[in-house]
Amino acid sequence: MEMNIFKTVPLEKVSFFQKLFKQYPEENAVIELNNLFAKMPIRQVSKEQIVDIEDRYKINLGKEFKLNLEEFYAVFLNHCLKDMSLSTDELEDLKYLKHLLSLDDKSIENLHNRIGEIVYRKSFEEAVADGRLTNKEVDFLNKLETDLRLPKQLAEKISSEVKSNYIQSYVNNIISEQRLSPNEELELQAIASNLDVSVELNSQTQAQLKRLKLFWALENLPLPSIQVDIIIQKSEECYFHIGNVNWFELRSVRQRVSYTGFTTSFKIAKGFYLRSGSFQPRSFSVDQMTLVDNGDVYLTNKRLIFVGAKKNSNIRYEKILNITPYSDGVEIDKETGKSPMLQLPMHADIFCMTLERLIRER
Repeated sequence: MEMNIFKTVPLEKVSFFQKLFKQYPEENAVIELNNLFAKMPIRQVSKEQIVDIEDRYKINLGKEFKLNLEEFYAVFLNHCLKDMSLSTDELEDLKYLKHLLSLDDKSIENLHNRIGEIVYRKSFEEAVADGRLTNKEVDFLNKLETDLRLPKQLAEKISSEVKSNYIQSYVNNIISEQRLSPNEELELQAIASNLDVSVELNSQTQAQLKRLKLFWALENLPLPSIQVDIIIQKSEECYFHIGNVNWFELRSVRQRVSYTGFTTSFKIAKGFYLRSGSFQPRSFSVDQMTLVDNGDVYLTNKRLIFVGAKKNSNIRYEKILNITPYSDGVEIDKETGKSPMLQLPMHADIFCMTLERLIRER
């Protein structure tokens, strides 16, 4: 293979006294070794050339620059793995480089594990990017595991983490879209089956997905009717009922204030002042959202029905101009009359989605 990964580097300058005493900067030994690799293929560099460098600098590269030697091997290994595989020639080059640099088995194992883990994980992530592992991809990963000399335990750990992360990412995407369709649910099961992963979701996530399935159903499936204990028209069907709903309306409230207008003070005796101006109590009206009643709300195919403790009300959908959903209720803008705000004890999201659909389909 072409040796273009190592670049020639100039030697460090030698000082006057180093020249005088024939001393050379030790780091130049590593630079000279680098330059050898930059000028010729790995297997053309000889052991004698390395010994010559050590003799001239009076050092032992393996002892004093072990990390640098490991770095040479790591750079070369990483370059060989750019195509996610190791050819026979590359394996021979690596074997020769290990001998050339006098690296022990433990160092080689650590380097292959560290670099191999990165390469293997990246390859595994690319293989499962579509949520499937084909036989061809499995064979490729098995060969890569062997070429990298990855311990079986490490390869299995990477496999488990990558598969689980993909499943979690798929679930997170569903949650972010706020809907779970039947097709997406089947796809999740198919992915888990193909990857041989058990979908283990905590109770909170399970509850979220169950709710997102309901959201999708509310938007796409026929609304199921329910039996209610109030009298509705023969052509009417009820789809939602909830109790303990607070009915608010804007009501005018009188507020009283005291105003003295422009005033000045006149001193008429020591410690005694007479203030000019007059004290004039005043009042004015403001609109304030006021609790009017509490009761049950029903959504039918024709209207919203409120059965309160004080009175009953109903709003036909064609009279509704707009609705503003809130986390605990909804504000309803009517064509005529007072526009109420309903505060629900729970399930405000389901209520608003059902109401919005009924208005749209009226």
